[in-house]
Amino acid sequence: MIQVATEAESPKGAPFIVDRCDFLAGGCIPLEYSSRDIERDKLENWPMVYILANDEEAYVGQTTSITRRMGQHGANPEKKDFTTVNIIFNREFNASVITDYEHRLIQYMHGDGRYRLANKNDGMTDTNYFSKSKYEEMFEDLWGDLRQCNLAEKTLEQIEESDVFKYSPYKGLNIDQQIALDEILTAIGTKESISQPLVVEGMPGTGKTVLAIYLLKRLKDDDTYKDFNIRLMEPATALRKTLRKALGTVSGLSAADVISPADLAKPKYGFRGKGKKGFDIVLVDESHLLKRRVNLGTQFGNFDKTCAALGLPQGSSQFQWILSQVRLPVFFYDPLQSIGPSGVIPKELEHDLGSALQNPIRLESQMRVKGGKRFLVYIEGILSGRSPEPQAFAGYDLVFHEGFRGFVDAFEKDLRRSSLTRMVAGFAWPWMTKPGRRLKPGETHVDHDIEIEGIKLRWNRVQENWVGLGMEAPDAAREVGCIHSIQGYDLSCAYVIIGRDIRFDSGSGRLVADKANYFDKNGKNTATQEELDAFVRNVYYVLLTRGICGTHIYVIDSGLRRYLSRFFPSIGA
Repeated sequence: MIQVATEAESPKGAPFIVDRCDFLAGGCIPLEYSSRDIERDKLENWPMVYILANDEEAYVGQTTSITRRMGQHGANPEKKDFTTVNIIFNREFNASVITDYEHRLIQYMHGDGRYRLANKNDGMTDTNYFSKSKYEEMFEDLWGDLRQCNLAEKTLEQIEESDVFKYSPYKGLNIDQQIALDEILTAIGTKESISQPLVVEGMPGTGKTVLAIYLLKRLKDDDTYKDFNIRLMEPATALRKTLRKALGTVSGLSAADVISPADLAKPKYGFRGKGKKGFDIVLVDESHLLKRRVNLGTQFGNFDKTCAALGLPQGSSQFQWILSQVRLPVFFYDPLQSIGPSGVIPKELEHDLGSALQNPIRLESQMRVKGGKRFLVYIEGILSGRSPEPQAFAGYDLVFHEGFRGFVDAFEKDLRRSSLTRMVAGFAWPWMTKPGRRLKPGETHVDHDIEIEGIKLRWNRVQENWVGLGMEAPDAAREVGCIHSIQGYDLSCAYVIIGRDIRFDSGSGRLVADKANYFDKNGKNTATQEELDAFVRNVYYVLLTRGICGTHIYVIDSGLRRYLSRFFPSIGA
């Protein structure tokens, strides 16, 4: 009887060998290479990963025959500028592992910034395989070896907390995202048969921005779309600047690929005149933040100028700007993240999008919050007044603080562990420390905006890239972020202060907004009480779903604190 193993053998953690030799015209591996640490027969037939490099650029690949693959690359004119090939060997490699490692190396080397990567991003998926968790641990050892070989500079932890990594077009797509990608690519068709608007809908953390960025590079790299004018639109100023900086380093992309709604009227981006659609495909991220002509503060003039340039009536919304200028807009949308009266109203979307909004492409899998989709549904249920049964979320640090001193102490502890930990709050305090704010007669300068139990804090000094600033400036990391500085960003751990802008109404059993204690003027002017209730609840929905590893909560109002405490595990002062 032939004995057959009933279980595959897990990897034991064999050491990596990283060998470097010249990358020659013709792609031959030098004969003297046989004296190195990798046996010659393994060069002919063994799964490996490799890095082609010169002083500035690199290309990552995987193969089951390094000699044959180098011959192919040597015959490719696109690879002629590379000078070295760095071969990565491990006796425990298999086909699944090298595919995973190829994708990991592309992601982390791009985030590291030592090289500009020549890779495209088609085929980047997040797939499972046998003993993947063990190979993930082994990858940390490989990365250490690459740093010793000067092929990388930063630690994995440093890279993972960078904007370049978080907003990378080299992310592996999950099944939901891959299905959505296929639907979008099918809908695009040819330039002559381009389809109708599309809507991609998903809760926070389902990867809407990741998919939009991935799709931008995928389309830009594909010669089929070389004559298309393709852009990524980011309505939020702070996130737009972050994406321009992050994507400006990506091969095949530039900062100019990321536009604002007003850029639709600028010839340098593709505007061809009134009534002409100069944009073929625009991927509209955070489309719930598109604005209409309501509560714009100092921006009414610029808004009206753009309407006029596009040949649209003065009251047209940014959503209508897009429909007038773009042949195929793809809207990445979450209705629960609309936070003020200036946002495009659902009725307008329903009128112009019809079936696209009624039958959106849905993203369901949770990529951000370790509490999973169940946590987001739980938070939404609490805020909407449905009073769900109390739940626990294993592996997710969810804490309700009875005392503010304990809240701040826990924050400091987490901040030391992760520089992406931040305090955030609803707009329940006026911005007294706002740069350039004029003092009223008799008013004296103050150095804080918020005081709770004798602890003084100030609002975020800037809205643009406040999260990133805190990684370099300790004072900024200890500020309190408002909704406008945090929407669209991820945090390692979110410390949420719920102010007096929201309270529990025992009569109706619902959470309602307190207009007198809500200090976002553009967020409340012209809003009815019912609308304001929804906006403020949405603000806290966004704040409470930023934390990847955990969410800590402190509530100012005693009545609301009593109500909410039954939903969350509490700790004392």
